Amino acid sequence: MSPLRSLLVLALLVAGAAPALAAEDTVARWQRADAACGLPASPLAEQACEDRDRYATALRRQGWCEARATTEYDHWGWRRCAPAATARAMPRRRPRPHA
Repeated sequence: MSPLRSLLVLALLVAGAAPALAAEDTVARWQRADAACGLPASPLAEQACEDRDRYATALRRQGWCEARATTEYDHWGWRRCAPAATARAMPRRRPRPHA
């Protein structure tokens, strides 16, 4: 295999791994925001809750779903959704009312 071809194969492998790494980073950010959201009421906790919701939306758009919890206070993390589940997880936009 030529060095150029080897480099091309390596570049394609790295490019394919980039979205997965980005999603894992977003999951880590969601986890930190979720932990901070549970702090006593404060501006920091409020911001963390808003950040957590924003990260959750980003993960859903990337095809990730929240795993089902076994108890009221559990969160079992994020996993890749099945294609049909992704369509159900995306909120539908309502048409804007005309003024």
